[in-house]
Amino acid sequence: MYELAEHHAVDAATIDGFARDGHAVVRGLASADEVAHFAPIIEAAAIKYAHETRPLDQRDTYGKAFLQVPNLWWRDPAVRPFVLARRFAQVAADLLGVDGVRLYHDQALFKEPGGGLTPWHQDQNYWPLATDRTITMWMPLVPLTTEIGGMTFASGTHLDGDLGSFLIGDPSQNHFEQLVRERDLPLRSYGAFAAGDATFHAGWTLHSAPANPTATMRSVMTIIYYADGTRVGEADHPARRLDQALWLGGRNTGDLADSESNPLLYHRAITSEGPMPS
Repeated sequence: MYELAEHHAVDAATIDGFARDGHAVVRGLASADEVAHFAPIIEAAAIKYAHETRPLDQRDTYGKAFLQVPNLWWRDPAVRPFVLARRFAQVAADLLGVDGVRLYHDQALFKEPGGGLTPWHQDQNYWPLATDRTITMWMPLVPLTTEIGGMTFASGTHLDGDLGSFLIGDPSQNHFEQLVRERDLPLRSYGAFAAGDATFHAGWTLHSAPANPTATMRSVMTIIYYADGTRVGEADHPARRLDQALWLGGRNTGDLADSESNPLLYHRAITSEGPMPS
């Protein structure tokens, strides 16, 4: 009943905007009924597997930003249909302009009431992938008012590649906040969200998110994809070596990133009724 396999058309303006800006919003990607089914499953799994137990005032900036719980599709079979959804992967492939995409990993990102800002950062500093054809879907499981909001993107920064090799935290916030000011980078956010709306952003797109001043948990599920045919890149930083060990199923630099941990979730040549190859 909740296979999330149906095609979701993405208009040319959205695809062109993503290529230009490195981010896009897709409204209504999951229906209210679909979110109502999956949200309590994902939320229960995220709370169950969250390691962070310290009060907010005892955490650093990164710790205050959100509860981060990765790879729920491994941990809870009931979450798998959401993470492996062909519909979401099809939109990711359309925006990237590629024939197919594989799963890198998923992660729940729950910004608690009173949670702090998410510092400016680029995701792909963590990823040992030899491609820029990477993309993250960010989908709230609850309605978000503009007071909570979503992420803020620095448009066009995905075209610049690595802007400083900073991992997320106070140094990245300070460095990129200054960079945004100095370059007068155009910033974009997407206002309020219904549960089931989604943003997508490229791996090199510079982004941040505001604090949560409300009493509502900002429950969000994210899924990271990369183009089918990608090879494992250089693990030239401790964070990338850790990611290689965690998410790429034992593949080494230069190998195809096609392990069982990285299933092919969508390919234009394969119908929704047909089996997905490994």
